[in-house]
Amino acid sequence: MNIRIRYIDGHRLKRSIIASAQRILDMQEQLNAINVFPVADGDTGTNMASTMHAIIDSAAASQDGSLSQVCRSIADGALEGSRGNSGAILAQFFSGLADACEGRDRLSSQAFADAVHVAVDRAFEALSNPREGTILTVMQDWAEQLNQQAAIESDYVALLQNALQRAKTSLAETPQKLKVLKKAGVVDAGAQGFVHLLEGLSDFISSGKVAALKAGAHLGERIKGFHLRKAHGTIRFRYCTEFLLEAEALQRATVQEKLKGFGDSLIIVSSGRRWRVHIHTNDPQAVFAQAAQWGAVSKTKIEDMRSQHSAALAHDSEPRIALVTDSTCDLPEETLQRYGVQVVPVQVIMGEKTLLDRVEISTREIYRALKAGQPRISTSQPSPASYLAIYEALAGRFQSIISLHLSGALSGTLNAAQTAARSFAQRIKIEVMDSRTTSVGLGLLVAEAGRLIEQGFNHEDVLRRLRIAIAHSRLYVCIPTLKYLMRSGRLTKSRGLLATLLNVKPIISLDSEGHIIEAGRVIGLNRLWKKTVNLSIRYAEQVVDPRIQIAHALDEKRAEWFRNQIQKFFPGREIPIVEASPALGLHAGIGSIAVAVLGDPARQLQV
Repeated sequence: MNIRIRYIDGHRLKRSIIASAQRILDMQEQLNAINVFPVADGDTGTNMASTMHAIIDSAAASQDGSLSQVCRSIADGALEGSRGNSGAILAQFFSGLADACEGRDRLSSQAFADAVHVAVDRAFEALSNPREGTILTVMQDWAEQLNQQAAIESDYVALLQNALQRAKTSLAETPQKLKVLKKAGVVDAGAQGFVHLLEGLSDFISSGKVAALKAGAHLGERIKGFHLRKAHGTIRFRYCTEFLLEAEALQRATVQEKLKGFGDSLIIVSSGRRWRVHIHTNDPQAVFAQAAQWGAVSKTKIEDMRSQHSAALAHDSEPRIALVTDSTCDLPEETLQRYGVQVVPVQVIMGEKTLLDRVEISTREIYRALKAGQPRISTSQPSPASYLAIYEALAGRFQSIISLHLSGALSGTLNAAQTAARSFAQRIKIEVMDSRTTSVGLGLLVAEAGRLIEQGFNHEDVLRRLRIAIAHSRLYVCIPTLKYLMRSGRLTKSRGLLATLLNVKPIISLDSEGHIIEAGRVIGLNRLWKKTVNLSIRYAEQVVDPRIQIAHALDEKRAEWFRNQIQKFFPGREIPIVEASPALGLHAGIGSIAVAVLGDPARQLQV
């Protein structure tokens, strides 16, 4: 007997959404795999699944089963929990649907088609620059078909099945409307996710069951032979930035006009006084600062799309070893990108605020605040949850993970990584390694690990050579003033004041276990610079084919002097200069210089 359904109420809508969410959850990895627009960061499936999780949680918590209240709960959940472009668009769609269903207990097929029309219009309003060939196109085509069919069909089963076919046709046409999709040989990932949502909806209405549907062959064919590498280099704005804003009497046009200059992919979702904003930008903090002028900013989220893209690229290549470190690692940005290094940010505590190092606040901003005398600036290790998130993102894409971190003797960062790694013992091999160093010392080791992985060494060979590298590395840090060591508590005030009176300048290093040791002390700044250079040169002459790198805390000119002096002994050798991580600079102080030297592990094996 054919099922005929003449209306949809709160109960049916809630269960339909659960079915839709299940379909997206089942397909999220395939959606990640075809994600090339607007940025090839491989997270559309993850973002849509996360958004649907938030929707389900909100709908389930609603005590009122009326259609109007269920719609509002869905919209509220989407507004608070949306992630990424596709999640933000879904949030605006459901917000429009909730407004259209206000005060309604049930909807006929025509009333549903009318409500969807409002929802799609609202979704278009969310984007500052809507594009053809995306989720919006499929939404619009589906809504038009619903409206045409509802005029002649009152049965929801037939209505949804018919409109679903139009949505699938529209999806198949997306590569003809966006060149980046055609070039990659895929459909739009957000549009495919929306079609999966419709499949779950239609399947539930026709069967009454939340089915775990299998991946369609059409998607598998489109993924076949696809490489994200085709989209490499398209990321102009690095950080996917989102936040929730509560503001009174705020106009959408105002938000759009003020924020559009910060980047692209601007999506604005609103529900009364609550706003959800998504933007791709190179300056998340400036975006948050602008939003704070309008009201209370909360639930901020920043994701590094270049790192996500690097991880996605690594999915295509063997031996598929992921490389993870923390933000105390000082390396040139191009080196991090070349090797697809995933960086877990340490926490920077400034007064009452806790910010993510090099994500929510730049190193230079921290040093300027320190130089200006801002009190209570410190760093704290990443939480295990930060590592869990990174490992989870990598577990489905790589065969193993090497997680290399600053000395366990200096911080609990290593322990946090080890705690998180234990949760993955049955899923993927994760080796958490103690570098027994930090800053540019850690940077040279991470670069060496990346080079070995790139050259095709297997997991165990990389680890073996890294252990040799750790044993043949040195870090020298010269400290021009002791006030920062005293301020951080690493040096007692009595000893610090005495040394300052005597103009004593220390050079610190780390021993074989990663503990801080004194490598030397001199009287006066000039002797400090020369002694640090001499120690670095002396060690470099003891190892085979030394690699050298320099970090500075707001003194690039002095760092260049260091490089020139060292290159006199090693002419033609490339010596990168980078800004020292806050974890080093907050203790060593403004003006400190760090020099790291690493002997070539491969050559050491031959000696």
